[in-house]
Amino acid sequence: MSATIYCYHCHVQHSRDEMRLVITKTGKRWRCERSIKSAQADRKTRDAFGRQISAINKAEAQANIRMRSKD
Repeated sequence: MSATIYCYHCHVQHSRDEMRLVITKTGKRWRCERSIKSAQADRKTRDAFGRQISAINKAEAQANIRMRSKD
């Protein structure tokens, strides 16, 4: 089995010891402890975490676009 697991919440690979298997309406999903703790925090902290993850995802998407345009 792989040493990392994909977090459905923040869309990042994490080591297995950072992950928890949670049950959702659609089935079992892996979620990182960091995202679980952030969801339990106050609204200001949750919003900051969401903006951080969005910035990471946006940077990754832009990097993928640049790599494809070089071909």
